[in-house]
Amino acid sequence: MFKDQKLYLRQYHIVSDMICIAILYFVLIPFLIFFEFYTSLYFKLSPIIISIPLILSNFRYYKKIELQKYGTIYFQTLIISSVFSGFLFFILSILNPYLLSNILFATGSALFLWIVLMVNRFHIAHKIKYSSSNQNLIKHILIIGTGDNAASLSKYIIDNPETGLRIVGFLTEKRDETKNIINGKPVLGTMQDAAKVINDHYTDCVLYSGEHGDEHHYNFLFTTCLTRSIDFATLQSIPEINKSDHIQIFQENIDNFSVKVIKTVYFNPKYIFWKRVFDFTVALILLGVAFPLWIVIAISIKITSPGPIFFGQERIGKYGKKFKLYKFRSMVIDAEKDGAKWAEDNDPRITRIGNFIRTARIDELPQLWNVLKGEMSFIGPRPERPEFIQQLEKEIPYYDLRHLVMPGITGWAQVMYPYGASVEDA
Repeated sequence: MFKDQKLYLRQYHIVSDMICIAILYFVLIPFLIFFEFYTSLYFKLSPIIISIPLILSNFRYYKKIELQKYGTIYFQTLIISSVFSGFLFFILSILNPYLLSNILFATGSALFLWIVLMVNRFHIAHKIKYSSSNQNLIKHILIIGTGDNAASLSKYIIDNPETGLRIVGFLTEKRDETKNIINGKPVLGTMQDAAKVINDHYTDCVLYSGEHGDEHHYNFLFTTCLTRSIDFATLQSIPEINKSDHIQIFQENIDNFSVKVIKTVYFNPKYIFWKRVFDFTVALILLGVAFPLWIVIAISIKITSPGPIFFGQERIGKYGKKFKLYKFRSMVIDAEKDGAKWAEDNDPRITRIGNFIRTARIDELPQLWNVLKGEMSFIGPRPERPEFIQQLEKEIPYYDLRHLVMPGITGWAQVMYPYGASVEDA
């Protein structure tokens, strides 16, 4: 795994371990009451108990996380459950004078916690090994070159999916190699096709294997990544660049290869993770609070217009990844029969209830589900449709930069121009 993936994973482990301890800690309360333990102190010390993973993280306990090293997972979970057992035994010793019952209770709880933590850890490992869509834990790599280095790198990555790396395909200098297959992955074009391939295939890192091409090709590829602000990795020496707070260079290892990774725009994975935690938590709460409103809107849509309640439409998200955006349907069902276009004032395609929910902005409520799935955030540039993206890329320089961040339910344009910003069909 690359360093930014590891740092994000570290936060993921800390928080998920805290959640596991919190669940077990409060599950034990009925047993304490049943055995007539005094629970007031137990409640008062709960923040300390639940914060055990956070405390251990300050001692660099989570720094060595490597999913492929399962022995490390066993060792880490054993430490957490042992520390939990010690804290719990301390509390019980104050609440209850019976030593044997304290030992049994604390040991049994630690054993159960160890099982829960193990299940959680292996769930995370399975998710990384088999998932292909997590934007913060999975990195999709386009390899430049078709020689021995490229073949060896791709074989290692394909054989070790637990590293969180995925191969998109290859680019070559030789036109006659296009459409060849290397280790089950296609040669998608030549180096000159880099921009098109990156746009057409979900890519967040270009890796230059250093076997073909000259300095001109090398600089061209780096500039292509720079203008799209995606990672550029190379086995060779790095090009001359103006370093800034937004550009970071990391030394990585893939199998026996030493790889230098230039992140042209660097966002600290800790901030990305905690923003994701905020988005997920708030979306979950709002879904529960707004559920009665959902029922009212759904009934209103069904009564006033034939067709489905929800409308799904393909949009472009972070790093150009496509996803389906959901809304309450506010237009007639054949609204896009003449092709996609932005809605206008007094648009005849908009239904009666659709006009109201658009004005009130509550047609966007189903996008809370997109937030829960990790496809959107609360605040960010509005995701556009692929056909509009192609048009705007030609008209607006560096338009792709908006895809560096998660698209949002609302953003700068919606705040500054609440009535004049473009409105998507729905």
